[in-house]
Amino acid sequence: MSNVEVNELISVLEEIRQTKYPDIPAGLIRDIVTTQFQNQDNRTVGRTSTLGLIQDYLKTITIEAGGDE
Repeated sequence: MSNVEVNELISVLEEIRQTKYPDIPAGLIRDIVTTQFQNQDNRTVGRTSTLGLIQDYLKTITIEAGGDE
């Protein structure tokens, strides 16, 4: 995968994120794709780095209490 293809992938994912998942930061998606691209030859490092990005994001959000469902 080339840088051009990565940018195209990020662009498509951004459209999906804006439409369906606007609460997820665009930077998180971009960082995940970039990390996976940079570590495509070492899946363990890519997976570990991606999990770290997600965990860091989860630490920044709060869960709103919902009503009885």
